[in-house]
Amino acid sequence: MTGRVAVVLLCSMLASAACGCAPAHKTASGKASTVDVLYESDPQSAGKPSPPLEYWKGRKDLITAPLPPHPEALALPKIERFKLKNGLDVLVVARKDLPVASFGVAIKAGGYDEEKGKTLGVAGFAASMLRRGTQARSADQIAQAIDFVGGTLDTEASSESSTATCSALAKDSRLCLDLLADILLHPSFPEPEMAEVRDQLLASLNNRYDSPGQLASEHFDNLVFGEKHPDGWVLMPEDVQKITRDQLVTFWRAFYRPNNAMLAVAGDVDAQRLRAELEKSFGAWQRAETPPRAVPKIPELRETRLLLVDRPDLTQATVVLGHRGIRHADPDWYAATLVNYVLGGSDFSSRLMIEVRAKRGLTYGIGSSFGASLYEGAFRVTASTKNETVWDALLATVGELRRMKAEGPTASELAKAKGYYAGSYPFNLQTAAGIAASIVAAEQHGLGLGYVRELPLRLAAADEAAAKRVGGDRLHPDNLWVVVVGKAAEIEPQIVKAGIGYERINFKDPISYGARNRLRRSQQPAKP
Repeated sequence: MTGRVAVVLLCSMLASAACGCAPAHKTASGKASTVDVLYESDPQSAGKPSPPLEYWKGRKDLITAPLPPHPEALALPKIERFKLKNGLDVLVVARKDLPVASFGVAIKAGGYDEEKGKTLGVAGFAASMLRRGTQARSADQIAQAIDFVGGTLDTEASSESSTATCSALAKDSRLCLDLLADILLHPSFPEPEMAEVRDQLLASLNNRYDSPGQLASEHFDNLVFGEKHPDGWVLMPEDVQKITRDQLVTFWRAFYRPNNAMLAVAGDVDAQRLRAELEKSFGAWQRAETPPRAVPKIPELRETRLLLVDRPDLTQATVVLGHRGIRHADPDWYAATLVNYVLGGSDFSSRLMIEVRAKRGLTYGIGSSFGASLYEGAFRVTASTKNETVWDALLATVGELRRMKAEGPTASELAKAKGYYAGSYPFNLQTAAGIAASIVAAEQHGLGLGYVRELPLRLAAADEAAAKRVGGDRLHPDNLWVVVVGKAAEIEPQIVKAGIGYERINFKDPISYGARNRLRRSQQPAKP
């Protein structure tokens, strides 16, 4: 197409809508938002009549979209599974196509096993310290050993688990086993190395104030999950500062046990010979009972609440809104995943992108997610918009949530979603390491090998009736937490005009609402 495109945006606020329990809100004009796209005339085609519709009928030279892939079970390679004498569960996915071997140990030890006010941040700190020295190797010796063979050695922790992974050429797999066993069984947690890890964690915490998206997400998690849920806890610099070596050792001794872990091996390995090697490397790892983990609960929300986080230097706002979500192992997860794909999980073809961006021009980008978490997670919508159009974007977004809750996806939208997962899912599991990691994740969530093999089929089994039911049950457009990070001077008048209740804070104020409440109480004058 030649010629310039002129986009004329007739942007007025919605005739009537409400966010949660807010009253109906109208603009001065009372007209709905519309977007008209006008194309300037092409000088070369000026005056030429358009071909009649019959011209296009029966044409064989037109490009047509291919049919969506048919959902089918994934053809997995041979998978062998066994336990070592100490209870370590081992999963082997042997593939000879590339001379590479990958090893990953996943331990059920993470943020869910910390104690608020006592050991917050210990799981991540301990995982980072594993590579910082053992009884036999210093941090430099560990780094030099893996670098010499061109391999990788990584450790990290999440809310659900801690992982240690090593990859190298198959001929160097013995080194990977030695290093993994050494850092897991014999970490020394050297005091001199703690200072550098602490500084890295503190720098990461400070960076969140420079990232509106991260800041909005942390505020949202704190509000949705609450002060009694590990996912709602906010790690602060003072938490990191008070972590001691004794706490790291205690956490490691309590949770880093073979009967609390799974080892996934993938690549160019011999499963039969490997078993003896694993017994030699990990046989001295002693099993023990680990502390039980309480299942966290999300508090109920029966209204819409809005938090405005003022950062005056921002020219655009970041918005995160949502509510409690769903467990990965919940039978409704498959239908919820399809509903989310249609709503906001499919990039430019989602309802939210079409309505809020394409039709109304109110956002640079918007998407939604139910996630896939061990415990009940959060449903969230994330968007960015101009400061002056925050309320319009909120109204349009909530309107689409209401429509999905009331109507559910159409049959054609469901078919497209199923086709997407049928076509894309196999590409995520092209490597043996990817298959092994997926199986470990499924095992940790109680889903098993069948989930990895049959995911496209399980999604395809969710029909239109199930999707409509789940959309109606799992979406709550009138009970939302809304977090807006932006220039309050431009955003606040919109909220005041709408009549919805809100809280305004500075972007450097405590992220924890419990900490903010305590700060307010401490600043109140004493009663006479």
